Amino acid sequence: MTSNFRQAVRGLMIDPSDRIAMVHLDWPSTNWAGWILPGGGIGEGEGLHAALRREMIEETGATEENAFIGPVLWRRRHHNPNMTKGYDGQDETVYLVPCQEFELVPQMTEEELRSEHVTAIRWWTLDEMRATKDELRPEGLAELVAQTLEFGAPEVPPQLESWT
Repeated sequence: MTSNFRQAVRGLMIDPSDRIAMVHLDWPSTNWAGWILPGGGIGEGEGLHAALRREMIEETGATEENAFIGPVLWRRRHHNPNMTKGYDGQDETVYLVPCQEFELVPQMTEEELRSEHVTAIRWWTLDEMRATKDELRPEGLAELVAQTLEFGAPEVPPQLESWT
C-alpha cells in the first residue's frame, strides 16, 4: 500500500516579546477545532520559502519587511486521511520565523479564510499556550516553543509523527 502525503510548510513566528502567531481552524469534516502555526500546502512548482512567504502573507499579513524565514525547526508527518481529499495526511517542514511586532491582518478575505477553515488569528504567549484548554498542534507545541525560545533552532531538526 502506498501513502500519499500532501507537502506543506509552517512558520513558528516569534515577535520580540516572544509571542507566537497562531491560526485557529474549525474542521467540520474531522470534528476538530484548534490552533496551529501559520502555513499550508505547497503549490506545484513552488519552493518551501516561497510557499511559506505566501501562506504568511495570506494568513497573517507578514511581509519580508517584518518577518525573516530562518532555519528549519522540525519536520512532522501528520497521518490524517480525512484532512484533505486524496491524501493520507501531510508532511510539514516548520521554520523559525523571527518577526517584528505587527498587527495580524490577513491578506485573504474573510470568505477565503472561512473556505480554508480559518476562524481566528492571534498572538500567544508561552504561558497562554501552556494554560489553554484549546487544542494546539502539533502535540506538545508549547514545549517545542519553550525549547526554541531557550535554545534556538536545533542542529538537526527532529522528525515528529502524529496520528488523527
